[in-house]
Amino acid sequence: MKIEKPLGLRYRLPLRMLEMIPLPIRAFLFEMLLLIVWAADGKHRRIARVNLRIAFPEMDDKEATRIIRRCYVQLGTSAAEFIEIPRMDRAYVEKHFKIEGGDHLLEALAETGVGPLGLTGHFGNWELFPHAYSILAGPVSFIVRPLANPSLDRIIQERREFAGSRAIRKFDSAKAVLKEIRNGRMVGILIDQNVDTMNGVLVDFFSRKAYTTFGLARLALATRTTIHSAFIFRDPERKFHHTLRIGLPLSMDPDAPREEEMERLTLCCNQELEKVIRQAPDQWLWFHRRWKTRPPGEPNPYADC
Repeated sequence: MKIEKPLGLRYRLPLRMLEMIPLPIRAFLFEMLLLIVWAADGKHRRIARVNLRIAFPEMDDKEATRIIRRCYVQLGTSAAEFIEIPRMDRAYVEKHFKIEGGDHLLEALAETGVGPLGLTGHFGNWELFPHAYSILAGPVSFIVRPLANPSLDRIIQERREFAGSRAIRKFDSAKAVLKEIRNGRMVGILIDQNVDTMNGVLVDFFSRKAYTTFGLARLALATRTTIHSAFIFRDPERKFHHTLRIGLPLSMDPDAPREEEMERLTLCCNQELEKVIRQAPDQWLWFHRRWKTRPPGEPNPYADC
C-alpha cells in the first residue's frame, strides 16, 4: 500500500474542507475570488483582449470587457464544480447533464471497429466532460499535460478518473491512445493551444492563421478512425447544467496524399472549434497566447503583454 507523502496530505486537507461547503456557496465564493483576480490581473486581461481583436475585429471594447469578465467568473464556477466531482453520482449527472449526438460515436465505432477521436478544447467546464460522459454513456480517455507538482497532479488525476475515464499523459500518449481506440474508447484531444513550427501546421483560425497541432489529424489518418467535435456547453440560464454536444464525423480521405490531407483535416478541426466559440464566446479560455508562434518576419501580437 502506498503511503502518501505529507506534502500530498497538505493539499488534501483544504480540499476536504472545501468539499464540505455546498456547491452553490462554494461557487459564489470562487466567483468572487476570480472577480478580484480579474481586477488585478492586467496581463491576462491584455492577452484576452488581443485574442478577441484577432477573432472578432468588429467587437467593441464594452462587449470584449464583458466576455473577459465572464471568463474569469466561469473559471471560478468550474473550479467549484471540479471539487464536487466525487459527489456527482449518476442521479446528479442525469439531472444536470445531457448528451446530444451520442449516436454519432456509436455509429462510427460500428463502422470502423475502433474508437473515435474527440476534437475538443478549453471550452465550458471541459474537465466535467469525461466524468459526465463516462456515467451517461461509458468511459472515455483524454490526453492531459501533467502538472509540475506531483502531489497536486495526483490529486487532480484522481478526480479526472473518478468515474472510470483514463487520463493519458501527453508525453507518452501515442501507444496509449492506440490501445484505447483499439478497445473501442473515444479519446479526447484538445487542439486549441499554440504549438511551435515543428509540431503544427499554419492554418486559418478566425481572422489569422495559427500554428495548430497536426497530431489529431495524423492519428486519424493512420488508424482510419473518425474525428468528432466534442464540447461541453454550460447552460447560460442554469449555471450548473451542461450539454455535451457530439458532432458528425469530419470528412476525411485516408487515400489522399498524406501531408495535404493532414493539413486540410487540421483546418477542418479549427473550423469546428471556431464554430463552437462563436456560439458562446464567453465559454472559451481567452487567456492563452493562441497566435504566439508566427512565420519568420511576422510580429508577435502579444509583444505588449
